[in-house]
Amino acid sequence: MKSAATSTTGRSRMARIFPALDDLDHLSVPLNEGEHQVLEAFRQLDDGWTVYVQPRLGLDQPDYVVMHPLYGVTAVEVKDWGHGCYRQTTDGFIEVFTATDGWIRTRHSPKFQAARYLDAVWSRFFADANASPQRAIVRASVVMPRYTTADAQALLRITRFPSEHGVTVWGGDDLERSVFLPLTNSVEPTRRQIPPIAIDRLRRALAEPEAVADLRLPLRLSDAAKNIENNTSNATVRRVRGAAGSGKSLGLAARAARLSAEGKEVLVISFNSTLPHYLHDLAMRRCRQVDGNINLITCTHLHALCRRAVENSSLAGFENLATTLPGLADPFEQLVDEAIDAYGRGHGRTFDAVLVDEGQDFTPKWWNFLREHVCRPEGEMLLVADPTQDVYDNKSWTDEKRMLGAGFSGPWAEVRGSYRMPPDLIPKIAAFAVHHVSGARVEPMVPPDHPQQANEYQPTVRRWVNATGASSIGTHLGFEVLALMASQPDLSPNDIVFLAQTHEDGLDAVAVLDAAGVPVQHIFARSGQEQSMLKRNFFAAAPGVKGCTVQSFKGWESRAVVMSVASSQRSHQLAYVALTRVKGDAGHRSAFVTVVNNDQSLHRYGEYFMAV
Repeated sequence: MKSAATSTTGRSRMARIFPALDDLDHLSVPLNEGEHQVLEAFRQLDDGWTVYVQPRLGLDQPDYVVMHPLYGVTAVEVKDWGHGCYRQTTDGFIEVFTATDGWIRTRHSPKFQAARYLDAVWSRFFADANASPQRAIVRASVVMPRYTTADAQALLRITRFPSEHGVTVWGGDDLERSVFLPLTNSVEPTRRQIPPIAIDRLRRALAEPEAVADLRLPLRLSDAAKNIENNTSNATVRRVRGAAGSGKSLGLAARAARLSAEGKEVLVISFNSTLPHYLHDLAMRRCRQVDGNINLITCTHLHALCRRAVENSSLAGFENLATTLPGLADPFEQLVDEAIDAYGRGHGRTFDAVLVDEGQDFTPKWWNFLREHVCRPEGEMLLVADPTQDVYDNKSWTDEKRMLGAGFSGPWAEVRGSYRMPPDLIPKIAAFAVHHVSGARVEPMVPPDHPQQANEYQPTVRRWVNATGASSIGTHLGFEVLALMASQPDLSPNDIVFLAQTHEDGLDAVAVLDAAGVPVQHIFARSGQEQSMLKRNFFAAAPGVKGCTVQSFKGWESRAVVMSVASSQRSHQLAYVALTRVKGDAGHRSAFVTVVNNDQSLHRYGEYFMAV
């Protein structure tokens, strides 16, 4: 038979490894020498094999899970133990010898660890899909690279093969003889009848969510973002205008981290109530790089800031303006007025720096409230904005004349290049902005130093669907999410976000996913109170497919976006924002974007969108 280390084309190609090799230096628990040795052996496998490094299996985390659609799945526990340092007691516990205390009991139990992994994989993914004995397609092994197989089995008191728990134990000698021994118990693996649906289900479960992977990586800043972070001119009031994905939010979060490293208290604020979660994660990543203090950075939204000041004033015994000035038309403007009044009495918290993200959502009044009351004297103010994403129709705020009284003394700092979106998608989105978005625009462009330009990146997987039939556009949206999951089993469901333009459409999509048994983390609700509660719990790293309105996802990003376009007056503006949420991956994986369109005027653009 053909060796499993040789691809079907006859060329030897390396197994697929997740996370990518370039990211392994950033694992939360670094690989030890023995784990590196085992991984090097697994790299001999061809690309039919997939190796997951430190994946999560419920409450457990094996060192490796290795799978092949024809040879099965093996969970691997590696013990990089030295000879003579460990022994097993009669009751199955492992003791380690120390120079100070002699033999002491440890929490290690390799056989039982591996047995738990085997049971978790079998019971969750294969037990209901195949009646074959579990050892035939699901296995678990302990690998001890510094021992021979005979010595390792003697140490762990393995007298049967496999052990009574279905676990095999291997040493470095057999690992060098054949990488297939710890994976298949044979130097020549036997092909099995393995249900593809079970393999795909396991692949989806083991795929690390990008939001989780990103948290352990350093923040990569473009030159434009570094300029925002460093503030080399030492300006106290700055404004930056740029296209979607140009690094404005990264630069703002990095500036917050840099200021916190100087011991300054920083407020990072937006109008969008879900965005602060994302900004906090960015600031935390940069704090690790610049020795910043995340506890000095407060990420919140304008409503929460105002509400806290009003509550403080009320607790101090003062009446708010709702009582003294009844009849104000706009409840939010009333809240801002009450906050201004509360700050005037000294009941609001102040900061050394106030950094405003998605500034096009603000008004001059709100900005001046922050500048005059929230920012401490001689403090720093920063505004970053993209007028093309003005979904709340605050165009007057970005007009130069209206900004004269806002404390700005110089022109906008401009950043045009888009670093977030894949290079092949940027021209498509720029064309949409030019032809279908009215008003002030800053179209994205591919910068010369785009990280994906330096490598041969995977093209974006695009899909355009013109909604037809009696089903709502939200129902179409839900089915497209299911179709994406079915076609891309290596894509973590946690990385998929669907964006609806209304809560009603979002709830229809959620109903489709609920019926299919797909967990969903979403913000859709029919009451404002329930929406607020859901938004507070909306995090990128939360488990499940993400569902959000376009407005509340502004400022966020995702590698897989399924979005709808309605036929309402503002649909094009919202569609542009949704398109710009797509995040590229520097060379390793494709990004995905699916558009469910209900606007006949966009049919021709849909053809251009799909063209290579």
